[in-house]
Amino acid sequence: MGEVSVVIPTYRRPDGVRTAVTSILAGAADEAHEVVVVDNDPARSAEGMTAALAAGSAVRVRYIPEPRRGISHARNAGVAAASGRFIAFLDDDEEVEPGWLSAFLATLARSGADAAVGPVLPHFPEGAAITAYCREVYTRDARAPSGTPLLRWNIGNSIFLKDRCFRAAEPFDPRLGLTGGEDTLFLRQLTRGGGRLVWCAEAVAWESVPADRTEANYLVRRMFRGAQTTTYVCAAVRPRELGRAARLMAAGCVQLALWGPAAGVLRLGNHALWPKAAAKAAAGLGKVLWHPRLHPRLYQ
Repeated sequence: MGEVSVVIPTYRRPDGVRTAVTSILAGAADEAHEVVVVDNDPARSAEGMTAALAAGSAVRVRYIPEPRRGISHARNAGVAAASGRFIAFLDDDEEVEPGWLSAFLATLARSGADAAVGPVLPHFPEGAAITAYCREVYTRDARAPSGTPLLRWNIGNSIFLKDRCFRAAEPFDPRLGLTGGEDTLFLRQLTRGGGRLVWCAEAVAWESVPADRTEANYLVRRMFRGAQTTTYVCAAVRPRELGRAARLMAAGCVQLALWGPAAGVLRLGNHALWPKAAAKAAAGLGKVLWHPRLHPRLYQ
């Protein structure tokens, strides 16, 4: 049996958990030591589904309840519970292709890196009218050869060498549990501390995107929140990157000044490009209004 604990934090998505775990068991069973489902719902909505999956699996599938609200608590509980030499993270709206863990492990072995991340590609609702911009937003792909070093990314499809990467009692900042950005801060702190993060092009995950998250207003809010994180991490990481934060804020002001009026004009004309322009303006504003008190809550 393998050496990898796959951690899946979840909140009220039992069907998503079923899809995620089933894809792991179908395509990565030889490398998976265990699958750890961390349920952040106090009502324990994923418990029955996890038990059913565990009953028919040759790989150990474990259920960990974490009633404290926030994605940071769920991730930290998963790390604490994991017994594998490696810890992989998968979101509860994702599924993986066959060979997913094999690709990750091969990349770590070749590169000698401490961690690797892979592409996340979108699954949109069948028959939905998806714009090119929406597809761009949900396609997270570095488009680089495996082993390419990275300084920043997110953690939705990733693997870590446990003893090198998770030394703190709470590696994911609980202050960001309800707003998100905890993974970005963790990865930046890891690389600032000398940890090596690389790209793995072959470890592909697919994200199921619901229809309401393809709408223009949601995409604009998403870009605003992501830009807030970009600047906030500069102030939160140790040692701080205040010079970079100042440059991002200045760039955000320019971005808002250029794209804000353009978005207004395009919106009045109902032009197909108005969501992209509005999102760019919102990202500029997010780089300026980055203080955590201004962060919208994305998680329950």
